[in-house]
Amino acid sequence: MGFFEDAVAAGRGAVGTAQRAAAKAGALHLDFVAEFVALARRCAERGWHEANGGNGSLWLTERQRAALAPFLDTRPMEWTMLEQPVPGLASEQVLVTAAGCRMDELARKGASCLGVVELDISGSAWRPVFGFEENARPTSELNGHLLVLEARGKATGGESRLVYHCHPAEMVAYGKMAGPSAEAITEGLWRAMTETVMYVPEGVGYVGPLVPGSLELARASAEAAAVYSCTVWASHGLMATGATAEEAFRRMEVLVKAASIWLACRSAGMGAQDYRASVPDEVLEGICEKLGLPFNRALLGR
Repeated sequence: MGFFEDAVAAGRGAVGTAQRAAAKAGALHLDFVAEFVALARRCAERGWHEANGGNGSLWLTERQRAALAPFLDTRPMEWTMLEQPVPGLASEQVLVTAAGCRMDELARKGASCLGVVELDISGSAWRPVFGFEENARPTSELNGHLLVLEARGKATGGESRLVYHCHPAEMVAYGKMAGPSAEAITEGLWRAMTETVMYVPEGVGYVGPLVPGSLELARASAEAAAVYSCTVWASHGLMATGATAEEAFRRMEVLVKAASIWLACRSAGMGAQDYRASVPDEVLEGICEKLGLPFNRALLGR
């Protein structure tokens, strides 16, 4: 029996421990898992993850679930109740990073740094069906991720399936200085460079300082996600969403650069009025009109 056959059989519980380990390793080479791991690596290389900071989740499509099915753990696992149910994800499966794991170690540690959870038929509880080796558990932000995935799914007709959280220093500093509202956060980023509005024409959300992993942060993030693809968490970091890992990464990349430009301009002595005039309202509106993007002009406040 070849490696692939061993891996499939292991996922069905038909072979021994060594072959089950081979199956888990094989699952990590599935395209969507590899793309998720690559996203974590790219963000870590840019210094957006310190220690075990950051996390991510991917709501699996039917195709992805079918590809992963041969590798799932068939042993009966206990259900864990969520603090807040997510009926929009009932019976769905979500790939998610493990608590306490360094994001730059996903590729090396594999199934001990991530896994897949399955929601029950009401979306009120979850159980692991893949990964989370060595007694690992999903990130403490799991309920928040699920609520955000549910909210973005509703807002995008099911297209947005990934949520990713990281800690870029520029974005944390920007949030401290430009906040504390979506209007203030968005205007500074939009006017930093003309490309920003192309990636977040709906604007950027803002959530004030809340306890990481708390239900309060989860609910506030979901509320923001109903409108915005990206949200700044005050004194914490950035939460981005997208249909794919690449889409989420591009949004983060643009927003972090825009924040660094804002900080550079203000530190160089550029006043608020001159900064505002550097990219006029009509230019922002014109960009969206030309590209057919839904410009959220109300965030400019004028």
